[in-house]
Amino acid sequence: MLKQNDYGGKRIAYKGIVHNILNDAPFIGTLIIAKNCSMPCKDCINAHLKSPEHIRVESAFEIMDKVKSNGLDEGIILSGLEWTEQAEDLLVLVDCALENGLKVMVYTHHSEDRFFSIIPELIGKPIYVKFGLYDASLCSETHFSHTVKLATTNQYIKWLAV
Repeated sequence: MLKQNDYGGKRIAYKGIVHNILNDAPFIGTLIIAKNCSMPCKDCINAHLKSPEHIRVESAFEIMDKVKSNGLDEGIILSGLEWTEQAEDLLVLVDCALENGLKVMVYTHHSEDRFFSIIPELIGKPIYVKFGLYDASLCSETHFSHTVKLATTNQYIKWLAV
């Protein structure tokens, strides 16, 4: 049964949900796409998501209910655009997912230092974070971290629990 906590009612703006993602985390997860990313990355694979259209707003509880309604999904993958631009929403989704027994993977273009300066509350939480900006000059077909194939060799995934 899904738990609803004090922040479960917090309204979260996002672009979309995609179930059964197999290759972006060390688990099968639901991709939850942030509402924006201000980075002007050359050759951005998510440029089509940056339009201001199609923003949805639901409570964290409603989003977790959608995730848990899919029997294959073991957790959430916060990616597609940059969730650190919605730091409070990111924290709520992470906490709500963990409280409901879901695994968590966060993608960010930031370095560890920059990421934790924005969201120090995530230090030590039992989640995965993919760090590093896409750099076309460092593309690789054989670079893996925590069983996940990453696009460039400067990127890596870290398990934050201590």
